[in-house]
Amino acid sequence: MQQTRRWPTRGWLLAVPVLTGAAGGAAPLAADLVLLAAALVTAGLLWRTGSRGSGCLRGWRLLSLAVLLGVGTSLLAGLLTDPPPEGLFDATGQLVQLPAALLALVAVLTLLSPGRLRRGGARLATQTALFFCASLVLAQVLVVGPAMRTQSLEGADRVVLEVACLVTASVLSAVLLLIAASPGPRRGAGALLLLAAATWATTHGLAIAGEDLHLAALGGAAPAGELVSLLLLCLAALRDPGAHDETPPTRASARLNVVGQLLPHLVTVAAGVAYLGAPLLGADPSPAAAFAMLSCLCLTAVHRAAAARDEHRVAGRLRRSEAYFRSLVRSSSDAVLILDGDLRISWAAPAVEPAGGPGLRGRFLPEVVHPEDAVEVAAWLGEGPGGDVVGLRSFRLADRTGAWRVFEAGATDLRGDADVAALVLHCRDVTARLDRELELRSLAFVDPLTGLPNRAAQRLALAELLAGQDEPTDAALLIVELHGLRAALENAGSEVVETTLTEVARRLRATVRGEDQVARIGTELFSVLAHGTGDEHDRLAARCLAAIETPIVTDAGIVDLSGAVGLVPLDRGLSEGQAVDRAELAVVAARAAGSGSVRRYRSELSAARDRREQLREDLVGARERGELALAWQPIVALDDQRVTGVEALLRWQHPLYGEVPPEEFLPVAERAGLVVDLQRWVLREATAAALTLPRDGAALKLAVNVSAAHLAAGTLVGDVTAALRDSGLPPERLVVEIAESSLEVGALADDVAALRLMGVRLALDDFGSGRSSLPALGRLPIDIIKLDRSLLSRVDRDPYSRAVCQAVVSLAATLGIDVVAEGVETTSQLTALRALGCGYAQGFLLSRPVGLAGLVQLLESDTGRLWPGMAGRVGAS
Repeated sequence: MQQTRRWPTRGWLLAVPVLTGAAGGAAPLAADLVLLAAALVTAGLLWRTGSRGSGCLRGWRLLSLAVLLGVGTSLLAGLLTDPPPEGLFDATGQLVQLPAALLALVAVLTLLSPGRLRRGGARLATQTALFFCASLVLAQVLVVGPAMRTQSLEGADRVVLEVACLVTASVLSAVLLLIAASPGPRRGAGALLLLAAATWATTHGLAIAGEDLHLAALGGAAPAGELVSLLLLCLAALRDPGAHDETPPTRASARLNVVGQLLPHLVTVAAGVAYLGAPLLGADPSPAAAFAMLSCLCLTAVHRAAAARDEHRVAGRLRRSEAYFRSLVRSSSDAVLILDGDLRISWAAPAVEPAGGPGLRGRFLPEVVHPEDAVEVAAWLGEGPGGDVVGLRSFRLADRTGAWRVFEAGATDLRGDADVAALVLHCRDVTARLDRELELRSLAFVDPLTGLPNRAAQRLALAELLAGQDEPTDAALLIVELHGLRAALENAGSEVVETTLTEVARRLRATVRGEDQVARIGTELFSVLAHGTGDEHDRLAARCLAAIETPIVTDAGIVDLSGAVGLVPLDRGLSEGQAVDRAELAVVAARAAGSGSVRRYRSELSAARDRREQLREDLVGARERGELALAWQPIVALDDQRVTGVEALLRWQHPLYGEVPPEEFLPVAERAGLVVDLQRWVLREATAAALTLPRDGAALKLAVNVSAAHLAAGTLVGDVTAALRDSGLPPERLVVEIAESSLEVGALADDVAALRLMGVRLALDDFGSGRSSLPALGRLPIDIIKLDRSLLSRVDRDPYSRAVCQAVVSLAATLGIDVVAEGVETTSQLTALRALGCGYAQGFLLSRPVGLAGLVQLLESDTGRLWPGMAGRVGAS
């Protein structure tokens, strides 16, 4: 005998009665266990999906709870209640599943984004309501109607059935709302969820119809439908990316959007067919079905009105947006080309459309660009959406006049976008920019005055020549230095200098070979990258000097120039930097040798430069290491042959090079900015030591040299004041020696006046070694003139030198200025100076510079008298 059995393991589905026989009891039990396991797995997967995100994804947790609630209520109903008799409606089984279904409804609504619901507006609301009413019509005609015909459902049973239909329609409508209100990537998950809900509803409805119409086959298919629903539910959870996913829409999501909009109307048509066809099958639709059908008709009209209003609004916005962006594109300085999948131009901005002739639309882009750019453009854009369209590319297009203009384009590949399906090129006309870059590149490598290559171009050519040098080369680098340009600038002005430089450049270019490169690398420097063998490079240097020394005729008169040339052969293995460095050392040597000189590079020049660099580094801290000391050279009065003063001289005992001459390390100190500190130290040490010297009669004068750099620094007066204050030396005993070359310092007169007010005496050193210092004798309060050794070298045998010295001595006597002859080395010179009336002398003949101990010994012997041949004369110590 058959018995009616209600399935206890429906998960979140409503209970479905199944008719089984006594002989087949094992099969339903197996189905129960399979459904229970599937429900538990589904619940776990839904819970995990809800845990991996926040916000809208938490609705999956509610769905998980709905499944578990359905399983629990089904089990309780199966254990605590007996199944109804065969053919009777199972109201209890339907009722216990309503909480799970309501929780599922809340879960689906939780998956929705409130913002997107608000944006959907009236159209989305009427569309959802239409689907809900149509679903109710189908439930009334296909489920409630058959149940009412087979048995009289009154009271609670009728209410349970109607509520079950309402809940079923609500769940389906909520899922449809999820599809319509979700972004593109989420519509796939919504579609799967809708299929799961539809399968659940179909299985539920057919099970009820099969129970009431005694269709056992339909009841037996319920477990399979429930399994399919659970599987679709799992797939939907796995596919859900979240409500805030910003992935661009795809063609599949666009199709789902269309299906979501058409589905309410399709269901409405199906509901109308079912409602009108029910009387033909002998069934009368219930009043609820009639009311729902009438609501469908009203909602269809309302939906159409809302759709028309939205379409009108959207069409207006599209027209305004299109006009706005079209105006932007037309007025933009960047032209736009839109290409289809075959690289044919579907739209072109007016800026790139040629005047007259065929337009660009419909033409293949590689055929439109310059033939030389066609292959590169085709390779760049690729053959399809999978092409690697990245970066910027340049190509040429013909303008309205037919001239080729250069465009720089960047591509936006939208061929995978269903709404665009095109390749957008943003093109910018860079023709003017490239012309300016070419001009700037020319300026970067060309001297604008002479038109010759500049230093950068010369070094680039030199580097290219040396980089490809595998065998010995016959090339050489010449640096030509001009002398006389500064005088021309002072006498004739800058325009004459520019004319002169242009003429020199022309002459040098005409002097060298065609393959040789002449460049202007500095204000007064030219270079020649020459080729030749043997002594051809030396002959070329001589020709360059001859071309420079030929007078240049200008509007302001004739300009006479001279020069010096440094030459370095470009040996194998030489780098560009080394070649230039050697050539500069050679031209420095040529300058030192005098105008019109040519000097080849020698290794001694690098050694001397390295020595200077080492001295510059070691000079820092030499005073702290005790390497600096003072030497003293006596100054003798020629009338009584007594020492009347001493000159303090700086000496450096280098730990590696030994004693370094002052004429070598003082220029190094001046270039390194150390000379002022050194002379300040000399002032302080010399004034302190002068007080310790023995005195026999008048106190000795102390002479200290100061440089032009010390004068220019503006600290001389303060340094002298500090040295006198700290040592206690009377100011009238100090003589500050100023070199003849320092007379051009601007602040000299103020410093000299301040020193004279203090009582310090002033000496003009190296008189006669450079420009005439005679104007300074009347302008400055000079007390002493020190004749330079170059003026005294021939005073004993050259009438001209003797006459000059006689004139200086006479002038000094007239002005009341003492004269000191320095650098006296022979007895004949000393005799001639005494005959001329010179008052004082110093030099190696009288005494070499000595240490402090030697000076004390010299002053104590013979009461301070010092003369050639006397026993008291000492050497350096």
